[in-house]
Amino acid sequence: MTFTARTEEDECLILASDGLWDVISNQVACEVSRKCLAINSRRKPETSPSGCPEVESPAANAAALLTKLALARGSSDNISVVVVDLRKP
Repeated sequence: MTFTARTEEDECLILASDGLWDVISNQVACEVSRKCLAINSRRKPETSPSGCPEVESPAANAAALLTKLALARGSSDNISVVVVDLRKP
């Protein structure tokens, strides 16, 4: 177990299985997550026909995109991804 002090510059934390890391570099995962968080945080929540907001967090969208990217790159292992948004609201 290791402990790492966070800084103000920390944007997100990506927790993933080797199914992601076998086919995607740290740099690419960070770039994809950063762009996804920036784009999705500016979107307005969509409303379902029932009137309830259908909001999926930008971090969940980033995780889903990373999973799809790993599949597209031919990962043959289990792929689990969690992206944690560390930015201040």
